[in-house]
Amino acid sequence: MRNSDILETFVQIVQGPEGNLRAVELAGLGIAAEARCTLLLLADKAGPSRGSGPGWLQRSRDFADCLIELGEIGDSLAEVWRARRAHELDEEAFSEQLNHHVRRLQAWPESSGLLDERQE
Repeated sequence: MRNSDILETFVQIVQGPEGNLRAVELAGLGIAAEARCTLLLLADKAGPSRGSGPGWLQRSRDFADCLIELGEIGDSLAEVWRARRAHELDEEAFSEQLNHHVRRLQAWPESSGLLDERQE
C-alpha cells in the first residue's frame, strides 16, 4: 500500500479542533474518494501489461499527467488545511475550498482514464 498524503490530511481534518461538522463530512467523502483512487491505481498496477506500441506510450503519458494532477490535489489540499490551522481561512472559506478539493478528487478516476480501461 502506498503512503497517502491526501489521506493523512483528511484524517488530520477529522481529528483537528479546527474542523466543524461540515468539514468532517467533507473529509469523510474525501477519504472515500481517495480510497477509490488508490484501488484504481492498484488494479492498474496489477492488471495485464500493455507495454508495446504507440498507444502504450500515449497511455503512459496521459497516466503520468493524471498522477501529477493527483499530487497537485494533495499539495493544494495540504495548503488549505495549513491555512485553516493558521486561522488564515474562516470556517466558511475552508469548507468551500475543502468541497472543491473533494470534488476534484472524486472526479480524478474518470479523468485518469483508468475506469475506461477497466471496462475494456
